[in-house]
Amino acid sequence: MKKAMSNVDVAAVVEELQEKLVGGFVGKAYQLAPDRVVISFQSPGQGKFDLLLEAGRRIHLTEKPREAPKMPPQFPTMLRSRLSGGRVAEVRQHGFDRVAEIVIERGDDSYVLIAEIFPKGNVLLLDDYGRIVLPLRPLAFRDRKLLAGEKYLYREDQLDPRTVSRNDLAFLLAASESELVRTLVRGLNMGGTYAEEVCLRAGLNKTEPAHALTTDEIDRVHRALGEVFGLAQMDPHFVLDGDEVVDVVPAPLEVYGDLERREFESFSKALDEYFFEREAEGPKPKTALERRKEMQERSIQEFRDKEREFAVLGEKIYERYGEVESILAAISGALDKGYSYSEIWAKIKTSGLPIADKILSLDYQGELRFRLDEGAVDGGATELELNANLTVPQNAQRYYDRAKEQTKKREGAEKALEETIKIIARRTAPEKVKTRKVFRRRKPRWYERFRWFESSDGFLVIGGRDASSNEEIYAKYLEKRDFALHTDAPGAPLTVIKTVGEEVPESTLEEAAQFAVSYSSVWKEGFFEEDCYMVAAEQVTKTPEPGEFIKKGAFVIRGERRYFRDVPVGVAVGIAGDQLIGGPVSAIKPKADPVVEVEPGEFSPEDLAKRIYRTFAEKEEDRRYLKSVASVDLIVSFLPPGGSRVKV
Repeated sequence: MKKAMSNVDVAAVVEELQEKLVGGFVGKAYQLAPDRVVISFQSPGQGKFDLLLEAGRRIHLTEKPREAPKMPPQFPTMLRSRLSGGRVAEVRQHGFDRVAEIVIERGDDSYVLIAEIFPKGNVLLLDDYGRIVLPLRPLAFRDRKLLAGEKYLYREDQLDPRTVSRNDLAFLLAASESELVRTLVRGLNMGGTYAEEVCLRAGLNKTEPAHALTTDEIDRVHRALGEVFGLAQMDPHFVLDGDEVVDVVPAPLEVYGDLERREFESFSKALDEYFFEREAEGPKPKTALERRKEMQERSIQEFRDKEREFAVLGEKIYERYGEVESILAAISGALDKGYSYSEIWAKIKTSGLPIADKILSLDYQGELRFRLDEGAVDGGATELELNANLTVPQNAQRYYDRAKEQTKKREGAEKALEETIKIIARRTAPEKVKTRKVFRRRKPRWYERFRWFESSDGFLVIGGRDASSNEEIYAKYLEKRDFALHTDAPGAPLTVIKTVGEEVPESTLEEAAQFAVSYSSVWKEGFFEEDCYMVAAEQVTKTPEPGEFIKKGAFVIRGERRYFRDVPVGVAVGIAGDQLIGGPVSAIKPKADPVVEVEPGEFSPEDLAKRIYRTFAEKEEDRRYLKSVASVDLIVSFLPPGGSRVKV
């Protein structure tokens, strides 16, 4: 049963989409599941289409009903902002790989929407330069990084069965040490069904060694490749074995010649119906936590079974004390006479004594396996592992020690299972929506017209929003006992720690440094870290050197500076009591609920503020209260300049 589309399927769908979508315009995008996106298109003269893209599995038009989440995730939101209203210029397949590409032009910008249908595939949007704007699922492999800002790299190209030359095919077959069908699958990037189809049309046994083919047989294989992969006869249908759907294919295959067919108007409709039926029939996919729980339960049962088995075997040794002791004594006596273990084993096997049949092995360290006459633990023959250098009680104790080891492992696994069950319960429990009283609009404090936050240690930190507010902070609020921070890069706020004469902890200094970096031009440029320095208040002056000029909002720093190297950017915004707060994550997250973390990204402050407001609205039932303390405009005031996105 097909679990994902093949190379041939992708080629057939791309041909249909080229006809349906090119010249049409992009509408809205929806994310139906972590790996599934639906995008609407309006095609002149043909109407509206919904295109379904499922990473690692399929791409086709769909007519099935969908339930989009009320709050669109980041990926479809980004697609809407970049692609809505754009025109489809081309739909294509990359080589003969399971990669479909849709080229979309909007104004002066051009984008490529990529759907990877191979295992661990993805859905990504690329810009003009082939850089990833955003992936559906951020992933990093040893040789490929599917992350925003990274250059998109295609997988290594393989021979294309549609265009492979006769000479290249002959070389591939001659160099193979495998059978024909396997060589075609591995060397020409095709599935097993299509490799068998090629063999059948070429009139060859699929298990024949590939290197043994004659010149005439190679010619037949080459012709068969052209027939199978030419897709000259499009006739999409289900392959049926009675009532069971065996496969869905875009064109007839001789390997299914004796089976019935159910035909469809288009291959997209066939795929849509096929995967819809598979999902309806199949069980709901298990979450990672559910799979972890099952593995832990299996491990606990295995530890329990082993624990019981080892304890029973220890008891067996005592039950057959005399028999076991006689065997150990015989081997010990032979050792005393100067025989080696290998010589003793040879004598045992040639002795013809009844006891010899019960001793199954003896190694050079005295470890032996001994079979008991009676039947056994778990229904098989009971065997004891003994050591000739130990006494009967010591051999029994070895089994008891093994049983104890299994007990410890079982107890550890049971604790881990308890934690997993708690996590599942927390995640599946309905989230409580908070309700709060409507507060009177409070009077703003003096520092709220600047950028500001209260550090983890309770110190007020303020910063300018522009040149004018930088000047105001310097003139009115920078006291001798304060500290000032700035970045080497221009466009940073004058950041001031109000010490009120107290010693400032290192944690506050680090948070103030992150504040200064995050609200500087570093964020707007899309960088994730920068250096920052700190000086005493008296080192900051507006007095320039002779002949120099200081522009508005700029200052001169004299004396030594303390540097904070590679300070990471990072901002959190949340609601604390009756007000909105924002600043370094370590200072804001413990105090606020709800709260979101923000990092450099692709959304304008206004667009991101609306998204954050909707996130807050999911947890705050009282909309009047929410608008009074966390309106979109207030949220914008806490966001850094430039593009941002919610950190996942």
